[in-house]
Amino acid sequence: MRLATGISLLIILSLASPANAADFSACWVVSEFDYWSGQPQQITRCRIAGGGIVDYASDSSVPGRLFPLPGTDLAGLCWYYSSTDGNWLFAQLYSNGDAILGYTVSNLGGFAVLTGRIPRCTSEPTTTSNPVAEIWSYVTQYIHPPPLPDLNPDQGDGVTGLATYIGLPIPDPHAARLAGPAGEALDVQIRVSSVTIDWGDGVSDTYPATASAMAGYPTGIASHIYETKSDAIAISVSYNWTARWRVNGGAWSAIAVPATTTGIGYPVSEIISVITG
Repeated sequence: MRLATGISLLIILSLASPANAADFSACWVVSEFDYWSGQPQQITRCRIAGGGIVDYASDSSVPGRLFPLPGTDLAGLCWYYSSTDGNWLFAQLYSNGDAILGYTVSNLGGFAVLTGRIPRCTSEPTTTSNPVAEIWSYVTQYIHPPPLPDLNPDQGDGVTGLATYIGLPIPDPHAARLAGPAGEALDVQIRVSSVTIDWGDGVSDTYPATASAMAGYPTGIASHIYETKSDAIAISVSYNWTARWRVNGGAWSAIAVPATTTGIGYPVSEIISVITG
């Protein structure tokens, strides 16, 4: 009779929730004694947003879509499921339940930051303050001016066999301290780490982001000689950004930032020598 009672309890708890429950503030895992096997069994325990707690046989038994989030339980930093999409995805999920979560940004095409390997929450978690969104918003607002290159010869005057120089101002390194969503101090540092020039003829070069390297004609090092004339040459010049942040003076974390690029049409002509008598 105890066997039947134990099984029925789990089924009743699972059926007690709405079939299409919309909101769960958190779902974590707990170990419960299984009377059938005589061994501990992992179940998924969920807090209904604004309501009580419901147990499910597994994650897949929880109705509705769930998203991973970083949080903190009685054991420390961990991850849990929630109905709230916080822009976190699994970068890696391990067989023992550990995971590395990555914070996603729609126009980046990848993870802006990773959590490191953390375990699944085994007691009710609290939401970890997420300063990444605050940092990302600040960085993308700062990184907006595209490169404004100076060409020599000027646009439209490119000639085969003659070096084309590009000069470019380099933005000064930037540092700021922000107030995080939970009142924490967020330090952010941003700089241009290098400049990449695609010369438009199959050659691409990356240069140091220094005033001397990008001084342009005649002392700068960003130059290129075209060997074939073409009206279809298009030069692209990119600032490659490096940004990092930290919380309350802790360790620095890098945040991936897309390059800012300027494209320039640059037809190249050819000088033909003519011998006249």
